[in-house]
Amino acid sequence: MPFEAYKIYEEYEPDKYKTSTQKKVEQALDTAKKEGLVPEGKEVNIEFQEAEEILGKDFLGPEAVQATFNVELTPEELQEIENIPFTREDLEQAKQLGMMLVLRVPRLGEGKTERPLTMDSARELFAGGDTLGDPKKKKQKVFYGKKGESWYDNEGFATQETPKLGWGLVMKSVLPDSLDKNWDQQEDILKKWAKDNNIDPTLVKRRTPVEIAYDTLIYYGANKESLLEGKYDWSGVQSSDGNFVNVGAFVSDGLSVNNDTRDNTLSHLGVCPSR
Repeated sequence: MPFEAYKIYEEYEPDKYKTSTQKKVEQALDTAKKEGLVPEGKEVNIEFQEAEEILGKDFLGPEAVQATFNVELTPEELQEIENIPFTREDLEQAKQLGMMLVLRVPRLGEGKTERPLTMDSARELFAGGDTLGDPKKKKQKVFYGKKGESWYDNEGFATQETPKLGWGLVMKSVLPDSLDKNWDQQEDILKKWAKDNNIDPTLVKRRTPVEIAYDTLIYYGANKESLLEGKYDWSGVQSSDGNFVNVGAFVSDGLSVNNDTRDNTLSHLGVCPSR
């Protein structure tokens, strides 16, 4: 086995191989501690690193946020998300179940350019094309529907709803048993999935439309891999006509947004458990 020469320097230059984002996060946390925003003795980065060691590329933290949405978290935001609300056992189980740990943020931009991170503003951010994917395999568009030409242009779930700042555990693919089932039948499948995996069913939920879009984009931005390519995740949010919104089919034409009546059943329409 070839010797990895860089390990010689690890003891003497521990920061040498850290990314610029990792260094920025550490500097922001140091500033927060000095200003009394983060109590001494809480090693935030160690907790992040432990989660990343368990989940690998399925850990989507501050680096993925910056790489995808160009958002650098403030010391106050870092303080708020410093404690990942899942145990090591939770994350080890999540890895086995094919889940990802996602840090969600509710905003885009900094200072005067700051604005809420909605589906609408995300469409604007990527209106110029695919800036996230592998340069050799870029999609034609990031979102299928253009602003001003989509059925959901004036829907509140697209123009007003933002992700909440915090962590979420999400299945990367829809549950196979949830396909060809109506919305209410999927609710029973979510409860059964929770019980089968010794998870409190009250902790398992559907994602909102903006969470589905956010999670799909951040995974694509961090890993250059597409989730929900041939499937839609059915949310728990209703559009103005009373139908439930679903998001998915993240193929070359971009992420699609649809809605269906709760009694509809489709072979491509399922649900991703989320905590």
